[in-house]
Amino acid sequence: MSSAVTSPSRTKTIFRWSLSVVVLAGLIWGGRLVWKQISPGLFGAKRMEKIPTAKARTATISEEIIAVGRLRAVFSTELRSEVNGRIIKILAVDGQKVERDQEILRMDQQDLLTQIQEIDRNIEAAKLKTLRAKRDHERLIDLQNRGVVTTKDFEDSRITLSLSENDAAVSEARAANLRDKLTKTVIRAPHAGTLLLRDLTEGQVITSAAAQNGGTLLGEVADLSALMVRTNINEIDVARLRVADVARVRVDSIRSVQLTGAIKRIATSATESSVDRTRVFPVDVYLEEADDRLRPGMSATVMFTLARVEDTLAVPLSGVFSTAESARYVFLKQGEIFTVHQVETGIADTRRVQVLSGLELNDEVALTRPLEFEGEIPVLTAAPAPKARSAGKREPDPTAPPMPSRSGRSSKP
Repeated sequence: MSSAVTSPSRTKTIFRWSLSVVVLAGLIWGGRLVWKQISPGLFGAKRMEKIPTAKARTATISEEIIAVGRLRAVFSTELRSEVNGRIIKILAVDGQKVERDQEILRMDQQDLLTQIQEIDRNIEAAKLKTLRAKRDHERLIDLQNRGVVTTKDFEDSRITLSLSENDAAVSEARAANLRDKLTKTVIRAPHAGTLLLRDLTEGQVITSAAAQNGGTLLGEVADLSALMVRTNINEIDVARLRVADVARVRVDSIRSVQLTGAIKRIATSATESSVDRTRVFPVDVYLEEADDRLRPGMSATVMFTLARVEDTLAVPLSGVFSTAESARYVFLKQGEIFTVHQVETGIADTRRVQVLSGLELNDEVALTRPLEFEGEIPVLTAAPAPKARSAGKREPDPTAPPMPSRSGRSSKP
């Protein structure tokens, strides 16, 4: 009875000890693997394994300025009314081809017609008063010749005649002004082109262009046979552009189409960007080709190529660093270590930078700063001429001091 009770208890104890041994062995094995991964970084024995590198390769590099803008017609005119009023008839539709002086919309004329009728009556009354004053004055002239009228009465009649003639002239001028306003209640196309009409409705009240806010914009008439892109270039890059420089244009909504254009205008004075309040210069790029799918207002990307080299030695941008004195250098991998090596750079694109001297084909450079380099890199001397390597390795200069530091990576030389 006692042995039957003891046996299961002993079995449980053995099982527990076995499980503890297995768990402990697993923890030791896992800890060993973790230690292998973190120990090089902690103690610096194999730091280079954590540093990404790239080899110097030949590549084609294009240095470009990339900007965004919107398509617009080269020749277009905004439509605004010169008088206040209410739209009673819209005679054209958006996108319609229109000719010069073609009617686009009409405004209510009733108020002006009433004022014209009233002023016409005033003109007639002024003419009758003038006729009566003229006859009275002529009669006084005859009486003056006979000496039976005083000088005061004669001068009063002359002044009355002049005032009547003046009132008639003023009324006629007002009538001419009202008739001119009457013609402006009909909005016509200022020239031939495509009508880009805003969302207008009959019965809508519009304000004139003389209003403080510039009045209601009715639309515009644009010649869509010639389009351009207006973009804004910052004050640093605009100095590198010239009129007639060629540009490549890609419309965002038609990615498969790439157009060619040329700079026709660079603004003389800067404006303030509405995005980040920097100073920018408007630049107009005229497109050399037409496409029926293009519409004013479409977003476009403009690329200006400043320089281009082919089959040149290049490394990734992240592999080139610079000192506070603008000296360019790389961390060249030599065997198991990295050394600071000065280079001379040329143009750069968004990914690579041209290396003019200081590196050879297939040289391997670090893409991030090695951990052993801390502090400020001292000013470097001129880059030495590259030497041929016998065994594929370069021995570090034993007289060179440790060169550590942080400095910003170069983006574009």
